[in-house]
Amino acid sequence: MKVLIISVVLLFVASAPFAQTITVTFVNPGHKQSNPTGAFWQNVTRVMEAAAQDLDIKLTTLYAERNHIHMKKLAQNALNTKADYLILVDEKGVITNALLTVPGEHKRVAFLLNSPDKLALKRIAAKGIGVLGSVTPDNYQAGRLLAKLLHDALPDSTKQTNERNVMLALLGDVATNAAVEREQGLLGYTNRTYGVNLVERVDAQWSEQSAYELAFGLLQRFPDTRLIWCANDAIARGAARAASELNIRENLKIGGINWDLGHENVIDVSLGGHVLLGGYLLTEIRKFHDRKISAIGEQKIAIFKPYSEKFRPLYHTLHSADLNDIDFKQFTTGGQSYNIKTLNQQLKF
Repeated sequence: MKVLIISVVLLFVASAPFAQTITVTFVNPGHKQSNPTGAFWQNVTRVMEAAAQDLDIKLTTLYAERNHIHMKKLAQNALNTKADYLILVDEKGVITNALLTVPGEHKRVAFLLNSPDKLALKRIAAKGIGVLGSVTPDNYQAGRLLAKLLHDALPDSTKQTNERNVMLALLGDVATNAAVEREQGLLGYTNRTYGVNLVERVDAQWSEQSAYELAFGLLQRFPDTRLIWCANDAIARGAARAASELNIRENLKIGGINWDLGHENVIDVSLGGHVLLGGYLLTEIRKFHDRKISAIGEQKIAIFKPYSEKFRPLYHTLHSADLNDIDFKQFTTGGQSYNIKTLNQQLKF
């Protein structure tokens, strides 16, 4: 009888969805508190914390506060922790440099949102660090789609003339993969579209204040501007503020990326979705750990969607205190695809 009871218990444990808690350390390059670049990185962690709770993952987040020297130190500390998995963001190659130069190694490292290039990955592997894969958004898609949506938002009468509509572009920076790929997407559209004349591209460092100062000067230099393409919503808010102070806001279509809180009251177009990818990476780690998949691989995901009212439940949830209404566990069974639509369908507002 005892043998039978023990067998039943062991069978139950073996068949439990997650029989083992796993530990994950995430080095977040952003700020822990509010800051001029927006709440994107804070929301990345919030989504990951909600996912971790559903997936029986103990998540530790370390914030670099936009200090790349500090981020390198955090990466070194993470390499020497006993966490089962590390999640790193390779902004401006800082993490690549850290992994190649600091002591320590780890066998289960995954990259989120920004990943090293193929050559760097080979060098990292040669050092004894095990890279499981990466989850990154298709930033080229985002840059191109934003340019197209801004152009489409112009009145038909404007697009039907032979005149080219003047566009300004306020970039994120000149080194981060996300910024570079979004700019490439922008150029992929403007170089093939006669109706748009991209007259200036400047680096706004992801900052609302920097964008405000740049846009204030550029809009006076290019008074016929009709479109302002911005690498994120914080930049777009700064551009919109400058246009309002110059009393020309109604003449412009301004767009950004992130679905920042309140964007719909300030800018014309906002793309979002990539804030959710940390949660997706955790579902992949859970599946890998439970041997449901053999590898995570290099995944580039076209997750971006323009905000509209149909996505208000998800938008509201992303900016509220409670993400627990989302069931992340369902994305580990293979029956549900992880995307904006399926996440939004779980929510009521």
